Amino acid sequence: MTIRLNAKLAQDLINTKLQVLDEKISAILKKWNAESTEQLLEGAKSGMYDGAEPDAIELQNLVAKREELEKLYQSL
Repeated sequence: MTIRLNAKLAQDLINTKLQVLDEKISAILKKWNAESTEQLLEGAKSGMYDGAEPDAIELQNLVAKREELEKLYQSL
């Protein structure tokens, strides 16, 4: 299925989704008092953040989605 979409509208939609992802990423980091994604992921692996594994997995997925959207945005 092919959909035609105005580039400016696509950029606005992607920016909105990026903001939502940033808010979710920030909320997870704040929950665990982590300063970066890497810190939380390493802390979850090492046991420093006991019980953080589900949030670390979600964080990895959110970061991957964000990277994918950034690439899409740059291709417009």
